[in-house]
Amino acid sequence: MHLAPYIETLLEEKHYIILPGFGAFEPGQYLGISINENGDLLPPKRAVSFNPHLSNDDSVLASVIAAKELISVNEVKDKLKTVVFQWKSTLNSKGVLVVEGIGKFEKSNGIIRLVTEPSELKIGSFGLPAVAPPTRKEKIEVKEIEPVKEDVSLEPAKMPSSKKPKTKAEAVQDTVSGEATASSFAYQLAVVLLVLATLSVGYFFYSQLKGVDLSTLL
Repeated sequence: MHLAPYIETLLEEKHYIILPGFGAFEPGQYLGISINENGDLLPPKRAVSFNPHLSNDDSVLASVIAAKELISVNEVKDKLKTVVFQWKSTLNSKGVLVVEGIGKFEKSNGIIRLVTEPSELKIGSFGLPAVAPPTRKEKIEVKEIEPVKEDVSLEPAKMPSSKKPKTKAEAVQDTVSGEATASSFAYQLAVVLLVLATLSVGYFFYSQLKGVDLSTLL
């Protein structure tokens, strides 16, 4: 039975997880980024400590495994007893036990200790995997970008014809033309006034002579 995933998940929420008859796993201090013996870059995580004196059965681990594998809690407890018996037998005979996903245990003076630092349990690693070192260095070629040269020919600005400054001669000519126009207008006005005056005088004499018998004058 592979217990590491269950212990890892439960330690994210609980202060300890008991493996009945063996001991309890507890979250330890946070560890920064590290490099293992293979040169892999390990993400930050939380170390796991082991307490061999806390081994009473609280049924937490068995209940989680039973719900995940859809079997009874009693059946899980029987499997856990078998696992613990095998682990203790190995420690009693060899003094060392390596559990995949958990770490390395040693038994000395009748006390079991988790000696792998940091252990293989990824508590608080945010799900980040180990990153292998690069196998080769890629040469990055940097090409210099030449500035773009543009042939820009600047032509002298041309002012609109309507905005050209007038010469002195043109200004004098415009003044004379203005004066001639004013004189022409005054002359035409005088002629009109003279015609009106002539018509008025003629009408006056006509009205005076209208009632006179001209035959008496002959």
